[in-house]
Amino acid sequence: MQSAVSKLEAERAEVDGILSSGVFGRTNNLVRLLTFVCDKYFEGAIDEIKEYSIAVHALGRPDSFDPQMDTIVRVTAHALRKRLEDYYKSAGAEHAVHICLPSGHYVPKFIHSSDLGALVDESASDEKLNGQSLDRIASRGIGRPELYQVNSTPPMQELTPGKVAESHDGAEFSIKFGSRTRMALAAVIFVISAFVLTVLVWEKWSPKSGHGGSAQTLVAAAPGFISGKILRAMVGSASAPYIDHGGATWDGDHFCTGGSSFSVTGHAIQGTEDAQLFSSGRRGVFQCNYPVPPGTYEIHLLFAETSGLQEASRNVAFSINGGAPNNLDVVDDAGGDDIATTKVFTDVTPASDGKIHLDFTTGEAFLNAVEILQGTPHRMLPVRIVVGHSPFRDSLGNVWMPDRYFFGGRLSSFGGDLSKVADGRLYEWHRFGHFHYIVPVATGGRYTLRLYFMEHWFGVQNGGIGGVGSRVFDVSCNGSMLLKGFDILREAGSEPLIKSFQHIEPTPQGKIEIYFTPDANYPSISAIEVLPE
Repeated sequence: MQSAVSKLEAERAEVDGILSSGVFGRTNNLVRLLTFVCDKYFEGAIDEIKEYSIAVHALGRPDSFDPQMDTIVRVTAHALRKRLEDYYKSAGAEHAVHICLPSGHYVPKFIHSSDLGALVDESASDEKLNGQSLDRIASRGIGRPELYQVNSTPPMQELTPGKVAESHDGAEFSIKFGSRTRMALAAVIFVISAFVLTVLVWEKWSPKSGHGGSAQTLVAAAPGFISGKILRAMVGSASAPYIDHGGATWDGDHFCTGGSSFSVTGHAIQGTEDAQLFSSGRRGVFQCNYPVPPGTYEIHLLFAETSGLQEASRNVAFSINGGAPNNLDVVDDAGGDDIATTKVFTDVTPASDGKIHLDFTTGEAFLNAVEILQGTPHRMLPVRIVVGHSPFRDSLGNVWMPDRYFFGGRLSSFGGDLSKVADGRLYEWHRFGHFHYIVPVATGGRYTLRLYFMEHWFGVQNGGIGGVGSRVFDVSCNGSMLLKGFDILREAGSEPLIKSFQHIEPTPQGKIEIYFTPDANYPSISAIEVLPE
């Protein structure tokens, strides 16, 4: 067994090695957060590892930082957890020490391979192996602690008598172990089940691509759901078309010339379920020419900075059809590296040659993907988002696209009968937890925001658990409080509830930022609608 001193030296060496390896790119928020929390850890000052101190002393936020209004620490910590997990599945897999940031915490844990065997032997020798012995392993930081949370309830988790916890997909679980034989059997079943589930999920949700990818003028997207003319194209990728999680088809890059193409791998992109759209791009001075029929169009330009740059490091300058130049700092606009952001432009008409021209004019400019929609003159198209994995056409013929633009939270589906609820599909799923949405819109206008809620968990109607006051939370938008101490059950019982807010002005970056902050239990949302006024 290693001595405490040699372990500490190994931990310091691992931190120094990962920071100097360039795996997180150059100086950025991920590096700053990891450096700060590890420095405090080695100083023995873990009490100073708090959200506020990280924001102010590591991420450059002002002393007036308000964690309820600014989620930079949580967003950065989430990205860091994913990047560390990916690193230790690949380049760092054989390292003697692994660094992890346990979910819901900012104090780092160091996992020593030399301890793993001893802890497993210790647990196996327990004749009555149960949750406590597994918790010993988790508390020592070995492996993935979340896999060892047996009969434990996360903070503010929604529970019913006899139920343990709600999983990400709404399933419930309760695990108890007796003898070593039952433990071994349970472990085998768990491994097999996890493998089968992984295969099924992969087959269902992995990107599907066709063959060919001709430079057609317009490509169909989400058959049966989307009407009108739509063109979606990746930039810098000449591969076969990509079908996103909503069923929309993105063509390869047949429209851009100049500059140079690039691709990235192993990046978890926040704010999207389709990281592949941001895995390639074109950079430098280049032009994209999209042939479209006569009409008015709305253009969405998709970006994510994946080079590890910080704010003010890259100026993306571009124009549309030779119009006024636009200057974009992607990191600042998105709120960090590896975060998707979309810029929306309305009232775009093709030039005299029947094409929409995008000209990128600086050496450091880049673009990941383009979406061109048949638009409405002088106003943006409505944005309709339904929580869940599938598009939905409501009774009025409006199309709701599957969940997007979210940060944090978890998904859960309801098992109740919604056949008697008008457009019940809007309430079939909900996102719950501590989360927010950043919806891109066109600047210069005002919008009506509609939030769709339905309480399926608390109240007599839902099995007798809890009641009024069981779920209370706040909702704010662009710095203004919309709902304070909001309780779905108090206002609507178990019926659908729509809250509407008019005259919402977007941020200067063209965003509607909606934050859901827990008070008593987790916030919940089922659908979001943004309508131009």
